[in-house]
Amino acid sequence: MCPNLDDCEIRKRALEKNMPITSFLLRFSNYNIGTNYTLLAVNANSVLTVKSALYTAKRFMSPIIFITTLNQVDLDGGYTGWTQHEFVRIVSKEKENIGFDGPIILASDHYGPWLKDRQVTEEWSYQECIEWLKKSIEACIDAGYDLLHIDMTKDIELSRGRVLTVDKIVERTVEMIDFSEEVRKNKGLPKIDYEVGTEEVAGGLTSIERFEEFLLKLKRKLVEKSLNVWPCFIVGDIGTSLYNPSFEYDRAKGLVEVASRYDCYVKGHYTDFVKNLELYPKAGIGGANVGPKFTQVEFDALERLERIEQNLLNKHNISASKFIETLYNSIVESGRWKKWLFKNEEGKRFEQLSRKRKRWLLQTGARYVWMKDDVKKARETLYSNLKLNGIDGERLVLNSLNRSMSRFFRAFNLKDLNKRILDLMK
Repeated sequence: MCPNLDDCEIRKRALEKNMPITSFLLRFSNYNIGTNYTLLAVNANSVLTVKSALYTAKRFMSPIIFITTLNQVDLDGGYTGWTQHEFVRIVSKEKENIGFDGPIILASDHYGPWLKDRQVTEEWSYQECIEWLKKSIEACIDAGYDLLHIDMTKDIELSRGRVLTVDKIVERTVEMIDFSEEVRKNKGLPKIDYEVGTEEVAGGLTSIERFEEFLLKLKRKLVEKSLNVWPCFIVGDIGTSLYNPSFEYDRAKGLVEVASRYDCYVKGHYTDFVKNLELYPKAGIGGANVGPKFTQVEFDALERLERIEQNLLNKHNISASKFIETLYNSIVESGRWKKWLFKNEEGKRFEQLSRKRKRWLLQTGARYVWMKDDVKKARETLYSNLKLNGIDGERLVLNSLNRSMSRFFRAFNLKDLNKRILDLMK
């Protein structure tokens, strides 16, 4: 475990009360602060995203949550090349460089069977998925993660069109929470938080009725198993998806009202392209995930830098980095873009897609290849070429990310949250 990642005053107070850090922060939302806020969870898909999130959290004096998926950060390195322990070391290093002294919450995102792409393409059995999942969960706990998202809603062994029953989802969810708690206790570590459910239609929990049925049966099953834990977050279908930026306020309010009766908070996923972000805290949404948006911002900034580079090549008689070309080829070769195709696009080659769709897939799919050797080398060449002209390329990309991050911190009422909480605890 990495005990020195975050030893801020707020975490110390949470430990004194024997509360996990996420639950401790959420409890201040409605009852003490007087203003609802929504915790920002950033998908850490690049080093620059980590840097920007920490820098912006420091500027706003706010907590920050980092989320990592099984595809992204895992025992096999994922597409970033980072294991859970390596990811913690990266966050710790950037935290020290930036001088951030607020709460840093490390969280897994969608940990469940067949939620790692290779398990689907290689047609793993349920038991094979579970064996891997348990090792990944243990790695998270050992590395110092504070929040585990247990998502047991997917089952590719079911016939087409069928979804798991609520009872089966509850049974599998409790099994994983039970395992996680056993690991945590055996290691003598402080309490951690849990997030459950999914926003995906395939998960079968999207209706308000099944949403409440899940919570009711989950509570009963945890009591039956004598597990003295309760999730701080349940993922809700609030209308958003990677393609749909529409936040449904009334639906969100309904889910929040149900969740509040069970003493937990709704977490919104796919918040990336939502325009009415200020409605999240108004609706009582406890947390929101953002990921592909920041990949798009990083991509667009690098694309602008390459245009600047093109105008400077003759001046210094240097070779072009060909960054975007390299990135394009790497994304296409990865094949990961196929995961996001519409039904009417399946089976098509990348070149056969519309110009708009190709650009979207490049913008959001760059996260899968940022760490590829040829992409990293091309980026380094781009930065070096710009540096010859007195331009700090990385700083310009970070500035773009910082502006994008700031929009979420402002809309979610996170400004000075650390100070507001500490003032209440005096």
